[in-house]
Amino acid sequence: MPKRLPRWIILIAMLSAPLILAAQTAREREAQAASFLVQADDAYAKDDYQKAVEDYLRVVQTSVSKMNLSRAHMGLSLCYFYLNDTANAKKYILRLLENDPQKEVSSLFHPQTYVDLFNQIKKENEGRLGQGIVSAPAEAAAEAQEKLGAEQEQQVIPEGIMEKKGGHFEIDVHFSAWSIDPAKGAFEGTLTKKAANEIRDQVTDQLRAIYGNGLAPSSYEHSLSLDSQGSNYGFEVRYYPLGRRGSMSIGFSLEKTRIKVMMKGPVTQRYTDGSAATVEGDAYVETNPLTTNLSFRWDFVPSWRVTPYFVLGLGIGPLEGTAAYVYTGTYRSGSAQSSISGDETKTFDDLREEGEIELDRFILLHTALGVKGNVYKGLMLKAEVGFWDGLLLRCGLAYRF
Repeated sequence: MPKRLPRWIILIAMLSAPLILAAQTAREREAQAASFLVQADDAYAKDDYQKAVEDYLRVVQTSVSKMNLSRAHMGLSLCYFYLNDTANAKKYILRLLENDPQKEVSSLFHPQTYVDLFNQIKKENEGRLGQGIVSAPAEAAAEAQEKLGAEQEQQVIPEGIMEKKGGHFEIDVHFSAWSIDPAKGAFEGTLTKKAANEIRDQVTDQLRAIYGNGLAPSSYEHSLSLDSQGSNYGFEVRYYPLGRRGSMSIGFSLEKTRIKVMMKGPVTQRYTDGSAATVEGDAYVETNPLTTNLSFRWDFVPSWRVTPYFVLGLGIGPLEGTAAYVYTGTYRSGSAQSSISGDETKTFDDLREEGEIELDRFILLHTALGVKGNVYKGLMLKAEVGFWDGLLLRCGLAYRF
């Protein structure tokens, strides 16, 4: 017959069974909490704050680990902050501090408004912090948790994903309409005078070739009006050195800009012999530079789904283009009249050789105010108005990752 187990062994086994069961249950709970924490951090990184809140709350309901709870409360406070739910953000900042009274946050990794809120809650509750979160796990579960030790540390994502210092990138494509019309009064007189002089000189040379060099100019007048049109499109890569919630970013872009300034109207040249030539002139200057651009942008409230921003940048590229004019009209001398017409086209290289222009590089200054809105998990629509060596109206599509 098999020997019966001693009664003291049976008694110990009966007494330790609940402890073993509690340890297994605690292990399973913490493994599940770690899984919830991974899901929550992933949703947070994708700006899906509602989903992140659900998973962080599951961690709070499941875990007894101080580290897990600290991570979950931190995540909840940030999610509610970005959801503009200040009451719940304060609630979970306080729970975080109850669990970890020495916790600190920095404006290097979080918006200054969140840091101010965190410090405010910490200051208001200085007298009551340090007691830790009150939890009600069974004593056996707590002992089992201690045994898990290092294994628990490896299961949970290391603290700091919410405070991770590391850049984020944004890419965008954009299209713009360009014009100098709002500010044309500042230089309209200079440009139209230059075009009128070119036309009247060409008219005089043409008439002298027909009637002789004795034809001497006396006075002239013109009514050329200025207009402009253009477009711009480009591709940009932007870097946020302070991370996803940083407000400052640095952008590099390639831009193709079409700029056309047009002048049109009558030009009259009078001569000392009483004759006069009146022509309808049509002149333009056009350039299509490809520029490389460096810009700095500041998002005013990066935590908002829709936020305004300010841009300051500079670009440079080769200055190439064309200047041209065409005219048709009538020359009157006494009772006789004859038709005259002509045209001329010059490249910017021709104008440089003649000393009309000196620059061989296109320098572009960019300042603008804009607004961007997050439409779906990092995908944004953008619009801005500003100065781009003229008035710029821009729209674009960007993706943040």
